Amino acid sequence: MSSISPLRRFAAGAAVLAAGAAGALSAAPAADATTALATTPSAREARQTTITFQVPDCDGCVVGLVQGRWDPDATSGVRVWDGGQHEVSDGTVTVTVPSRRTKGMSMTVEAPWEGHTGYITQTVFRYGGKRVGDEVGFKEARSKTRGAGCWAGTRDAEVTIPLTVRKVWVQGLRHRVRGSIAYADVTQDWMVPMRQVWDGVMGTQDVPICGVQPRG
Repeated sequence: MSSISPLRRFAAGAAVLAAGAAGALSAAPAADATTALATTPSAREARQTTITFQVPDCDGCVVGLVQGRWDPDATSGVRVWDGGQHEVSDGTVTVTVPSRRTKGMSMTVEAPWEGHTGYITQTVFRYGGKRVGDEVGFKEARSKTRGAGCWAGTRDAEVTIPLTVRKVWVQGLRHRVRGSIAYADVTQDWMVPMRQVWDGVMGTQDVPICGVQPRG
C-alpha cells in the first residue's frame, strides 16, 4: 500500500487533472492529461474575498480548497485552481482568495481521527431537498443520500460559513473505520452536480469539477 496520504494525492490531482474529467466525481481516479492552470495575473484577480470557515471541535483538521471548472479553451477541457491546504486552529480557518475563484469552489477536510477510508472527505454545501438558507442538523444530514459539494461562490469582500465536521463510522478500504461527515450548517448557494452521498458523507478521489459539462 502506498504511503502517500489521500490528501496529498488530491493536492497532486489539483495540479495534474486526469483525462476523462467527466468522471471526476466517481470513485476511480483518472489519468493521462494535464490541467491548464491560470498563471497570468489580470484585473479580474484584483477583487478579493476573505472567507472564514467556522469549524468547531476540529482543531488540527486540514482544509483543502480547489476550483475545478469545465473550460473548452483549456487543453484538457477543464481548468483547475488550487487554493492550497489550511489547518484549523481555534475552531476557524480564514483564507483570502480572488473572488472569482469562489465560483465552483470545493472544500475537502482531512481530520486527525480518520482511518484508511480510501477517499478524501468533501464538504457538502447543499443536501437534496434543502433550499439556500435552510439550516441543517446532524440527524438530518445523516439521513441524506444526495448532496452538492460545489459552492456557487460570492463577490462579497468577507463571508463566514459555519461548518459541521464530526467523527462517524464509514466503510473503509477493508473494513469500517472512523471517517468524517462535513457540511454547511446553513445551506449555501450551490452549483451542479448533485452527487450520491452515504449517510450524508461525501467523498472524492479526484478533483471535483463543477458546473454543466459543455456538449460536443
